[in-house]
Amino acid sequence: MTISINISATKTQLVGIIPKCIIDYYSIQCSNFEVYMPPGVLKHLKKRGHWGDFERYYHEIPRMIAEPDYAGQNPKEPNSVELYKILSDHVILPIKLNIETGLFLSSFYTLDNGVEKIQKRLRTGRIYPFSFFTNQAKS
Repeated sequence: MTISINISATKTQLVGIIPKCIIDYYSIQCSNFEVYMPPGVLKHLKKRGHWGDFERYYHEIPRMIAEPDYAGQNPKEPNSVELYKILSDHVILPIKLNIETGLFLSSFYTLDNGVEKIQKRLRTGRIYPFSFFTNQAKS
């Protein structure tokens, strides 16, 4: 399935399919693994100064969701996951669960000092390499 993202969308759009092994590991109760982006997220990105990051990488979002380099969970955000992809920058894609509508991309931005932040989050166990989740699913 090819997923194309419209950066001028005025309706909620499909932006990716998250691996089941990540959802299962964090026990997120959702009916499917599709990740959507409501149009309000585009406004949020512009307001928060993340629009340039989004414009640079939006075409990669379906692959970033399907094949993250790292994944984790913000301890303050149950029913959420954070996906990380290393491109020219270290990109983070926070995904949350809305009980009524399902999984949605809540933001998108590059990390300042990405190498250091990822290393720290790996050390503290906040995130794991994607292979950790795929190996968990096999056992």
